[in-house]
Amino acid sequence: MFSLRSFCAAALFALCLSSFPALAADPPSSDAVQQSLDKIADRKLPDAEQKALQQVLEQTLAFLNSKQDSEQKLEALKQQLAQAPKQTSENQRELARLKESKVVPVAQRYGGLDVPQLEQLLSQRSTQQSDLQSELNDANSLAITAQTRPERAQTEISANQTRIQQINAILKNGKDNGKTLSADQRNLLNAELASINAFNLLRRQELAGNSQLQDLGNSQHDLLTEKVARQEQEIQDLQTLINDKRRAQSQKTVADLSLEAQKSGGSSLLATESAANLKLSDYLLRGTDRLNELTQQNLKTKQQLDNLTQTDQALSEQINVLSGSLLLSKILYKQKQALPHLELDKGLADEIANIRLYQFDINQQREQMSTPTAYVEKLLATQPPENVTPQLRRTLLDLAITRSDLLERLNRELSALLNESITLQLNQKQLTSTAQGLRATLDEQMFWIPSNKPLDVEWFQNIWPRLQKQVATLPWTSSLSELSDGLTQRPLLFLPLLLLIGILTWRRKALYQKLNRLHADIGHFKRDSQWKTPLALLINVLLAMPVALGLALCGYALQIDARGQNANLGEALLQIALAWLVFYTAYRVLAPSGVAQLHFRWETAQVEFLRGWVRRLGLVVLALVAVVAVAEHQPAALADDVLGIGVVLTCYALMTWLLGRLLISSPTHHNASLFRKTVGVVFTALPVALFLAVCFGYYYTALKLSDRLIDTLYLMMIWLMVEATFVRGLSVAARRLAYQRALAKRQAARENGDSDIPVEEPKLDIEQVNQQSLRLIRLALLAGFVGALYLVWAELITVFAYLDNIILYEYTSGTGANMSMVPISLSDFLGAGVIIVITFVLAGNLPGLLEVLVLSRMNLAQGSAYATTTLLSYTIAGVGFVTTLSTLGVSWDKLQWLVAALSVGLGFGMQEIFANFISGIMILFERPVRIGDTITIGALSGTVSKIRIRATTITDFDRKDIIVPNKTFITGQLINWSLTDTVTRVTLKLGVDYGSDLDLVRSLLLQAARENPRVLKEPEPIVYFLNFGESTLDHELRMHVRDLGDRNPVLDEINRFINREFKKQHINISFRQMEIYLKNTQGLEYKLVPAEPSDKGNAPTGKTTLQPVNTTVTPATKDAPEPPELRLD
Repeated sequence: MFSLRSFCAAALFALCLSSFPALAADPPSSDAVQQSLDKIADRKLPDAEQKALQQVLEQTLAFLNSKQDSEQKLEALKQQLAQAPKQTSENQRELARLKESKVVPVAQRYGGLDVPQLEQLLSQRSTQQSDLQSELNDANSLAITAQTRPERAQTEISANQTRIQQINAILKNGKDNGKTLSADQRNLLNAELASINAFNLLRRQELAGNSQLQDLGNSQHDLLTEKVARQEQEIQDLQTLINDKRRAQSQKTVADLSLEAQKSGGSSLLATESAANLKLSDYLLRGTDRLNELTQQNLKTKQQLDNLTQTDQALSEQINVLSGSLLLSKILYKQKQALPHLELDKGLADEIANIRLYQFDINQQREQMSTPTAYVEKLLATQPPENVTPQLRRTLLDLAITRSDLLERLNRELSALLNESITLQLNQKQLTSTAQGLRATLDEQMFWIPSNKPLDVEWFQNIWPRLQKQVATLPWTSSLSELSDGLTQRPLLFLPLLLLIGILTWRRKALYQKLNRLHADIGHFKRDSQWKTPLALLINVLLAMPVALGLALCGYALQIDARGQNANLGEALLQIALAWLVFYTAYRVLAPSGVAQLHFRWETAQVEFLRGWVRRLGLVVLALVAVVAVAEHQPAALADDVLGIGVVLTCYALMTWLLGRLLISSPTHHNASLFRKTVGVVFTALPVALFLAVCFGYYYTALKLSDRLIDTLYLMMIWLMVEATFVRGLSVAARRLAYQRALAKRQAARENGDSDIPVEEPKLDIEQVNQQSLRLIRLALLAGFVGALYLVWAELITVFAYLDNIILYEYTSGTGANMSMVPISLSDFLGAGVIIVITFVLAGNLPGLLEVLVLSRMNLAQGSAYATTTLLSYTIAGVGFVTTLSTLGVSWDKLQWLVAALSVGLGFGMQEIFANFISGIMILFERPVRIGDTITIGALSGTVSKIRIRATTITDFDRKDIIVPNKTFITGQLINWSLTDTVTRVTLKLGVDYGSDLDLVRSLLLQAARENPRVLKEPEPIVYFLNFGESTLDHELRMHVRDLGDRNPVLDEINRFINREFKKQHINISFRQMEIYLKNTQGLEYKLVPAEPSDKGNAPTGKTTLQPVNTTVTPATKDAPEPPELRLD
């Protein structure tokens, strides 16, 4: 029948016939190109032109060689096609003859040969088996290549046609990229054109004879498969025959030695020696049995390894040709189901060591028995002379010779056993590696290719007939029968667990009563403890156990039975049991007046909301895990699984609604942190992504991710409950500590005679919890959660290696001859994103963890610890930035120039910021100022309240916070009043009138300082008369105070003392004086002088009068104005 494949082949044939270029000239010969290449140095061209010409000639020669290779393959293909019908017929006849021929048993054909001859024959058959296996691999490759040739040839010829058109266009224009073609470049294009034409002729001939090649490959495959199977059976039979002969020899030896032991009579020496020989013969027999066993294992392992190798080779070719197709997915599913179950001998390493040790002991005995006569004489020397007889000597000599022979045989047997063990160990390692690689390849390909057709309109139109067909084809009767048999045929397995379920059900009321008593103790200090919450959680788990244990018991029994669908149903029941245990426990924890409300102190509205949410989500998860568990283990049936697709799509939609409702409608969603909101958004988006994946045909991928998503949900729920338990435990401990402190206060009050102080029971306040302990616990829980999360997703991590095949771009690496193109894949891009996330997490948490775990336990200043953690944050950010760029292809040899340019540019443009940054580091480590120091910098004085990398905060004496750049502290003048010593000198300056008693002034000043308690005795206060001022005699009192806070108070107190005592002693404190003269319009000049004291007292009146300056002036007349009276305020 004329198929679509034949039509494509004919179309490609016609396309190739029309593809001959009209403009191509004959290509040069290989000899001519080689001569030009050898004489290129004679042209004396510049280096650049010579290298370019050399490259052109080498490419021309490579194309010519490729053309010659294609022509040779074409000739060989023609000969193969000419002989293909005959060879196919011969293969079919030989296969029929083999199937009709009767196989003569190996024991009948080779039973008369001894063990060495059989071992030589076995070696020959093993060599023939390897040759047949190699031929079978070639036949498989031929069949697979013929099967996939039309698709591959279509791609190759289409690409060649595009290149032919490009070459014709270049030859027609005579230019390439705007440059005129040289003769050598034309030769290069003609050679490439000839190479492409030869390749197309080869592919055309392959397409023409593809059916013949496919028949030939299939006939060879069938024939060689039969030969390989017969050869494997013959090898096994030969090995069995060899094992039987070895065991027969060993058994004969044991029988002979047993007979000799019985004939030894009453001589104790003969009995001892005979027993030793019998023991060696027994070990020889056991060694022979073990050698036979290892040989059989080795043969089976080698066959499995050959089969896996053949499967791996065929799979690689199928993946290359059928990548991304539904046919490939079906092939992959069948290959995965056909993978063998590996049964490895895990005790081989210890056995090899024991064999080596025992062989060393045997070699020592062989050295002792190297001369049997000397050994016998040594034995007889220990016997009394009257007991030594010629008969005893001859018998001992025969036993010694027999033991020597036994030791030789045992040594050979141990050597063979050791070699077989080592070979088996190596083969098992190779088999394990091959199986793991093949399984990883299958998982990777199955994960990234569609398993179903996309859910289009046609799928939804035919959903009801397909669903009816699927339900009708389900083996309901046989499945129920198998399920019943699996559950009833192992009653002993059920009895212990059924007994446990019965006890839990019987004690259910007692568990509720115990839980209520625990709830009643919460909040009462004397009855409350940290263990109440774990015990309450355990009781809730026990309340959920009966149903979970029943489901798990049924699932385990079905998995052991493994008939029909029992294994898949058993896995589904186990998953349902786990989901029930987790969600029902959470449902019980969220009960009214339950653990969440009483122990964890969660808000009532939040608990009620979460309880309803957990109930709905639990029902959805129960349905989802049942479908996932069954469908995931039947990948070959996914294309027709309408029922499963409908269930998972419904579950995904409901999960999206429930998770979105938790994110948006939760009573506490407004107070949630950004991290929790981000996690909520991600979890809400995951079911949407899985829904779309199923719609686009990635049903198997969605099932694999759903399984891990549900496990991750379990982990998050458990993590939240464990974290809340630890937080409550710390709260109880803090409350108990506060209560103990209250008792201590009351005890102290009683000792002081005051017993009226009541002891109040402190309230549970989370602020009293030790923050460092809480932070450490949360970090430990987070680390445990991340580790558990890795275990959940570890199996799927390997499938992301497929992303290495998606190339985003390439960059050049190396220079000159070492230059190469390095691809950057989607995996690298995602890896860079992971590095960025890890960098942010480490930069935000690792410095704090370091401070809590390490720096807080060291005797470091506050600034040093802050500087260390800050620099660590910057270092982590820098390393993460460089690593991210390196992952994206920006290597350091290129990045260093960017870093240098940025450093220079930023150094000029942001030099103040960098100067402040470096100054902050110097301040934090050198510590010229510390938090709490009182400083003066410029006109600013205050107390240092905060030191950061860029700036320092100073609180002045008006309680204003002033931000000062750190550069100011390094480059400016700084006064630190409390850096090393808080003792400071206070200086008081004052002046007295001329004519004052200077000794009295000194005495009063010293008295003021010495009597003041704020002034230090050492150094002693000092008074100096320093200067004759314009109107004062200047004195200076120097004194020292202990604290900075005493400076202003001591000045206030001493000034008041001086004012009081100087007034008593009539010592005037000078002040600056001025003489004021007034001149009126009549030319009269007056001097402003104080008025005389009033008659009522000596106190000044505060008034002034005008006194004429020139007394010779005529007295004023009646009309002359009176001098005005002025008052000085």
